[in-house]
Amino acid sequence: MEDSLSKMEPEKKKKKLARKKIKKLKGYLFILPSLIGFSIFFIIPFLEGIKYSFYKSGFIKSFVGFSNYKDVLSSGAFRLALKNNLLFMLVGVTLAIAISFLLALVIYEINPPKHIKLAIILPIAIPSAVTSGFFRKLFTSSFSILDSDYAMIAVILIYIWRSVGYNLIIYLAALTSMDKSIIEAAKIDGSNYLQRIRHVIFPLTIPSTVFVFIVSVINSFKVFRDVFILEGGYPNQKIYMLQHYMNNTFRNLSYQRLTAASYMFALAIFAFAGLFFYLDKRYSKGLEK
Repeated sequence: MEDSLSKMEPEKKKKKLARKKIKKLKGYLFILPSLIGFSIFFIIPFLEGIKYSFYKSGFIKSFVGFSNYKDVLSSGAFRLALKNNLLFMLVGVTLAIAISFLLALVIYEINPPKHIKLAIILPIAIPSAVTSGFFRKLFTSSFSILDSDYAMIAVILIYIWRSVGYNLIIYLAALTSMDKSIIEAAKIDGSNYLQRIRHVIFPLTIPSTVFVFIVSVINSFKVFRDVFILEGGYPNQKIYMLQHYMNNTFRNLSYQRLTAASYMFALAIFAFAGLFFYLDKRYSKGLEK
């Protein structure tokens, strides 16, 4: 009996391992169509695009190395668009996050009526065409601010108006999920409200801030839609964005330069997001210590 039991145990283990392998294999089979589609429509074109950016257009394609990248960097239009995008991100994203955080604190503390919350969140659901049409009439009622040196301020206001509602939802979720005992302990220790925000509330919302920051940066590039509807493909130089440069480069059939600019654009976004994640990890480790 003991011999038969000892023989059955390894067989049971083998069967369990075989079942686990079959389950894993089934899982891989289920995601295989998605992986194939992702490879065909994203990974392969991405790699081909990198290769394409090192060649010169024409009947006979010739390898030119980083010449397309140098041409893009030396372009006055690209440098203007890059400067405008960086300025917009620095001011627009910072203000949108700060206003969203402050509004979330106010709503969390006083709990205003639902119609006030709805009024703040409503811009999320309004299409870009409607928003742009409204602001076009607003900014051109007395004088065309979009044709003046203050055009960037107008675009930043549009971006903030559209972004605050979404950011507010994320921050409210973070605030309501906080451990209230920590805040109560800070009150007992004699800290005032500003000190609690700085040393307790804000550090606890850092993960949400990272998420809001990344989403805000991504959405900041979508402002091109509003600018394009407002001013077309060749707007005031103050609001000429990177997407304008790429769109106009595409129209001029400079596909190699367009590809080079696109990869530089993507690399900058990844580097920016990576830096923010790195700083977030360092800050989180500092809090744990």
